[in-house]
Amino acid sequence: MAESPFAQTAPSLIALGYSPLPIVPPDVPKLGAGKAPALSGWQKYCNEAPTSFFVAGYSRAPAMGVGVATGFGGLVAVDIDGYDAIIDPILSVLPPAVVVKIGRKGLTAFYRSIVPMKSRPYNDANGIRLLDFLSGGRQTVIPPSIHPDTGHPYYWWSDATLEDTPLAALPVLTHEHRAAMEEILRSFGWTLLERRQSCGGAVEQSVASPGGSDAASLFRAVNDAALANLAAWVPALELKRWFRAGSSFKAVAEWRPSSTGRALHLRKPNLSFKSDGIVDFGDGPKGYTPIDVVVEARGVTNAEALLWLAPLVGVPLEDPEEAALASRVITAAMKKKA
Repeated sequence: MAESPFAQTAPSLIALGYSPLPIVPPDVPKLGAGKAPALSGWQKYCNEAPTSFFVAGYSRAPAMGVGVATGFGGLVAVDIDGYDAIIDPILSVLPPAVVVKIGRKGLTAFYRSIVPMKSRPYNDANGIRLLDFLSGGRQTVIPPSIHPDTGHPYYWWSDATLEDTPLAALPVLTHEHRAAMEEILRSFGWTLLERRQSCGGAVEQSVASPGGSDAASLFRAVNDAALANLAAWVPALELKRWFRAGSSFKAVAEWRPSSTGRALHLRKPNLSFKSDGIVDFGDGPKGYTPIDVVVEARGVTNAEALLWLAPLVGVPLEDPEEAALASRVITAAMKKKA
């Protein structure tokens, strides 16, 4: 029996400083087949390398794909999967890519960061994904895994691969590079969801749209439940320097740069969580809804934040399509604004 992609590559990836993950084979009838890790709680491998026992166990599974956990050792990836026209402008403002992989379309370029960076999806005003910035808490599938949509293997576009390039040899991507990348994304229609300050200090998302009352109500229900039960979800974000003060919490707003240039572990916990609102007193002050915070802290979309937060605060989602509906309402509001 031929070795699976995971069995073929995991030992060399570990030796070169990466954290490999087993990926569900594309022919397995499971959500995320061909793209998702084959184990729950895989995010811990963004911070620790898998053991030899772990590798041996998953290497015995036939056709198991392989991915790498980003964030581990500072590994970051720029995944361009939207417009082809965006590829050259983005790569022109980033360090010359040494390792690049191709899937069905677009490309993924690998770098390393020597300072913490948050994962984030970047969409245009129509809700179309332009780019994913992958760091802590994320992963990406690599060759020779089989792409579930094409039935063909992912492949390396570059001469170098992660199987023969030490993590320490990847080019360094800085916050300055990321800022330049975001300027390019703005020219292609990337825009942040507008937020407006409410009189109570919290923030309301601008999601009002004809036919979207159900989705808007779902967002409000989750935000209201989260403010009423901060203890159910704030600790789970694992923000730097978070602590509880009575029924309130404070933490560092990791997703924005420090106004004083302090390292992350030395920054003041200016992000305040109270039942009447969430405010970052180091930035404005700027207000957030609970869903806003989850989007920023976990580097996910609004719909993904809703799916993560709702069960923690006791709001039932009878069907994942509810989150998709909510996402469409946001997209419609952003179109109207544009």
